[in-house]
Amino acid sequence: MKALFNGLPKKDVLLLATLVTLLALGAILSITSGSWHIEVDHVFKIVFQKLGLFSGKIDDVEATIVWDGRMPRLIVAFLVGFSLAVAGCIMQAVFKNPMASPGVIGIDSGAALGAVLAIYLGLAAKSLLALPLMAIIFSLLTLIMVFAIATSRGHTSISTLLLCGIALNLIFGAMTSFIITLGTREFEVGRVIVTWLMGDLNNRSWEHVRIVVPTTLLALFGTLFFVRDLNVLMIGEETAANLGVNIKFARNALLFFSSLQTGGAIAVSGVIGFVGLIAPHIMRGLIGPDNRKLIPFAGLLGAAFVIYADLVVRLVFKVDLRVGILTSLMGGPFFLYLLIKYRKRFEYI
Repeated sequence: MKALFNGLPKKDVLLLATLVTLLALGAILSITSGSWHIEVDHVFKIVFQKLGLFSGKIDDVEATIVWDGRMPRLIVAFLVGFSLAVAGCIMQAVFKNPMASPGVIGIDSGAALGAVLAIYLGLAAKSLLALPLMAIIFSLLTLIMVFAIATSRGHTSISTLLLCGIALNLIFGAMTSFIITLGTREFEVGRVIVTWLMGDLNNRSWEHVRIVVPTTLLALFGTLFFVRDLNVLMIGEETAANLGVNIKFARNALLFFSSLQTGGAIAVSGVIGFVGLIAPHIMRGLIGPDNRKLIPFAGLLGAAFVIYADLVVRLVFKVDLRVGILTSLMGGPFFLYLLIKYRKRFEYI
């Protein structure tokens, strides 16, 4: 990772400092604010004691709120935002389309269907790992289905891939709606399903952190391993082939890592839309298209976006608003803006 930031221009260093400052401020607000206000120095004492760096006296109630309640929620918000933004970077680079996002080939819908099935069948109630496993498995199965349908004689058509993704989004959406209809017969099951589909960070625990950390790190390092190939693929497949890039292997690996990050994020937070669209697009306009810089920078912006969206939901709105609803309310108009901005690229027959 150190090599990624060597020789950064001053404006990029300033941008990085701004992102880190925003994240630090968001973290402090997230942990100290709420129905029970906790002083910043108390938070540091609690965290240091839990890490074995402080042996002084702390308030047990505050320690429970900070360490078992707000800290896991903050970490999950950070990792979910980071994962979705990185997945969006991959999608936009592979498809060479600024409006691409993890949901473009049905990965979001597949993961959602798997999670809803886990809730409806009662698997999520029996094991905390059931829901994330089902979400990740279904996201990967969706990727396999898309490629199986879009590949003919060893060649995968990008346009067919996108059209297949649209079709699977519709199919999986209909299946999810059908399961919701069945789930409403049992009030509690239906409530859990609907709440999860809205995107929710309430009651996150260290178990959720342990679920999303491996998928985030594995997919991140895998993506960085292929980051040079990703940059070359953006230029064109013919150029990439001439430079010795194994196009099929690199593209499939990158889309696999995107699916893994998306599935892992959705597994612990529910459906939080448009982070993978907004963060990469904004950051690309600030630092350029080089994915060696864009991926970590966009990841940090995505993390900040989810953390502050969670803060707004918790502290500003008095109604029971979910994070996924807020990000969709913000992301929908942004998507329309991109559609209008890039409409001249489209061809009408």
